[in-house]
Amino acid sequence: MVELAFFLAIVVGAVAGLRLKQALTLLLLLGLVQDPLRKLVTGQPVVLSGLLAVAFAIACAAAVASGVRLAPNAVRGWREQLSAPFLTFIFLLVSQAVHSMLRWGNPALLLLGGLFYLAPIIAFTFGYQLSRRIGTAGIYRWMWFYVAFSLVWFVGIYLNAVGASWRVLGEVGVGQIIYDVGAPSKANAGFYRAAEIAAWHVATASCFLFMVLNGRKLSATKIALVAVVVLFLLGVGVATGRRKMLVQVVIFASTYLFLTTWFVRGKARLGILALLLGGFLFGAVLAGVSPDGRDGSFDAASNVTPVARGEQPGQFDAWRTRGLTVFKDVPDRFLALGYVPVFSAIYDYGFFGAGLGYGAQGAQYYGAGFGAVRGTSEGGLGKLALDLGLPGLAAFLWLCYTMANMIWRRLAVLSRGSPAHARLAFGFTGILVANVATFSVATQAFGDVLILLMLGWMVGFVLALPELAARDIGLRPATVGSPIGRRATALGGAAEVAAPPGAAGSSASRV
Repeated sequence: MVELAFFLAIVVGAVAGLRLKQALTLLLLLGLVQDPLRKLVTGQPVVLSGLLAVAFAIACAAAVASGVRLAPNAVRGWREQLSAPFLTFIFLLVSQAVHSMLRWGNPALLLLGGLFYLAPIIAFTFGYQLSRRIGTAGIYRWMWFYVAFSLVWFVGIYLNAVGASWRVLGEVGVGQIIYDVGAPSKANAGFYRAAEIAAWHVATASCFLFMVLNGRKLSATKIALVAVVVLFLLGVGVATGRRKMLVQVVIFASTYLFLTTWFVRGKARLGILALLLGGFLFGAVLAGVSPDGRDGSFDAASNVTPVARGEQPGQFDAWRTRGLTVFKDVPDRFLALGYVPVFSAIYDYGFFGAGLGYGAQGAQYYGAGFGAVRGTSEGGLGKLALDLGLPGLAAFLWLCYTMANMIWRRLAVLSRGSPAHARLAFGFTGILVANVATFSVATQAFGDVLILLMLGWMVGFVLALPELAARDIGLRPATVGSPIGRRATALGGAAEVAAPPGAAGSSASRV
């Protein structure tokens, strides 16, 4: 069965690399199917969680063989803005790989650690090149497919919550009991392998649904249908038990509002207010959700409701107690998930950390890593310090800052040249910012390959949208030579960058 699964991954990867316009859909399908497939195989072998990684590697190799450039410097503006921080980060990443191997002698750590840092980098260049071939219409089609397929997949979360005993439902291995407030409850993963991953997809599908519907005129029937879908998403999101998904949705909404008011409407004060509101709500959610360290575990194969641990308060009393301490707890939570884990990593493992991959998700299956340092790697900064040490952490933050600056410049020109394309870019940027916030709270979901690839693809979409806007505007005779067309062309590089093979006619945008 394992061999057959990897043969399927090889086929999917080869087809995706040769038929790039269908690549995102094929890889997405494999990424969603590999979790229930793993549950069906005796022993739930962890290697099956690597099917998507194998397929994506083959797809990239096939794309390169067909003449597609996947080096980061293929992205317009990369050499001028990102070359120095990127090369510095790669040098330190390689150094930490050597450090990890000398210190622990475990090649599995290198594979897991390298996957976490390199997969999004390769994915963003892949997404950048692919979006230039499928255009904004293709991006929207992929988003619609993701939302539609996810709605079907989310039914598994509901079935898991009501006690269905299918092998494909529930968390892989040892599941979680959540003791935050009130009586303890099981985390429900549905068809996904962990509740954290299920919650991430619920939040992302909610954001995508907003993006694909934004600006559309809907009939009363469609509005009612959308309302039902929203209620369904809210219900399954709560059923996962992972309320950190609220962080992602809240930050997405506030970031989108900030970008829209700042760039499009020119109301800077309102934009700043939206940003402050997002920070306030993030702090409230952070204080109101306990760290995962308080969660217990249970036999994931059992659907028996866990027994309460000691005397549990009533649900209302528990929520009231939590509510009264929300703002008092904010500083402690930022300390616990912010710089304290950084000092802990350096104190325990030295200035250069523990080495690449030591705190990676899945390292516990190979006799090292995550199980021993879970508290330190719970927050994003702690995980980075553990893997990369202080020099690597500084290089990573430098790279992220320059990338954010590059994206900001593109948003500025897009908002002046094509508000419709800017709205799409604002949505992807909002999701990326939301994931930075989520990563700072809990890193567990970011060990999933599909999540890493999707985030990388979204970065690529944002960086390519100015070129797509220039191309789309060029198809409209009324805008040729207009100020809008000139602005979009100036940054998108339509005059300098030739349209990729097969792009003709594919970029007729719906926006």
